[in-house]
Amino acid sequence: MTKTYSVKELAVISGVSRRTLQYYDNEGILTAIKNAKGHRTYTEVHLRKLTRINYYKSLGLSLEQIKNKLNDSDSDNAVEKELYAQSIMLRRQLEGIKAKLQGIEVSRKLRAAGYEIPWELLAGLMNVLEMDAIDHWGEYDFPEEDYAVFQEVFQTEEAVFEFYNEFRRLILYSAAYQASEVPIESELVEELYKDWQTMVTSVTSGNAQAMEALLRVDSDRGQWSRGEQDLISKGEPYLTKVIRHYDLARDE
Repeated sequence: MTKTYSVKELAVISGVSRRTLQYYDNEGILTAIKNAKGHRTYTEVHLRKLTRINYYKSLGLSLEQIKNKLNDSDSDNAVEKELYAQSIMLRRQLEGIKAKLQGIEVSRKLRAAGYEIPWELLAGLMNVLEMDAIDHWGEYDFPEEDYAVFQEVFQTEEAVFEFYNEFRRLILYSAAYQASEVPIESELVEELYKDWQTMVTSVTSGNAQAMEALLRVDSDRGQWSRGEQDLISKGEPYLTKVIRHYDLARDE
C-alpha cells in the first residue's frame, strides 16, 4: 500500500511550512491529491519532488523557473543536463566574484604602497569580467595535439580554473600597476614577476610542448571573450616590459 502524508506530516518531514505547501499546491508547483474528505494528501513521489524544489531554491532559482524544471523529463539524462547547467551558472557567478576580489586586492596593494588607485580602469574591467562566461572555453577549437597536452597538464577541472584565475589576476595587476605608474623596479612589480614565473613553471615544468600549446592559445585571441581581450590589451604591454627587465637582470 502506498504511504501517504497529510499536509502536517509532510511539513514535519520536509521542514517546509504547511502554508508554503498549500501555496505550492495552489500554484501547481507541488499538486496535492485530494482524499474523500477533500483534504490534501501526499505520497513518496511528492516528497522526492519537494526535495528537488528545496534544492533548486538553494541555488537561487525563482519558483517560476523551478516549476518549469519540474515539468521537464525526470530521466537521468535530463537531470544530468540540468545539474550541469546549474554548475555552469554558479561557476559564472563565482568567477565574477573572484574578479571583483582581485580588483579589491590590487587596490589595497596600491594604496598600501602609496599609489593612486585607478578607479575608472578597475571599474570598467570588473564590469566586463563579471559578465564573462568562462564556459566558452569548453567550445574552444583546440588542435588535437594541444588538447592532449592540456589534458595531461590539467588533470582536474579545478586545476584549469586555478590556472585561469591566476593568469587573470596577474594580468589585472599589470594593468592596474601601469595605470598607477608603478615603477618596474619596485617591490610590487618584483612580486608580480615572481608570481608570473611560478604560474608558468607550475604548468610547463620544462615541458616544451605545454609551452608551445599555451603560446598557440595566446596567439589565437579571436576565440577569447570580450572581457579577456580587453584585459590582456591593457595589461600585456606593461607585463611584457616587466618580464623582459627581470629576465635580463636574472641572466646578468
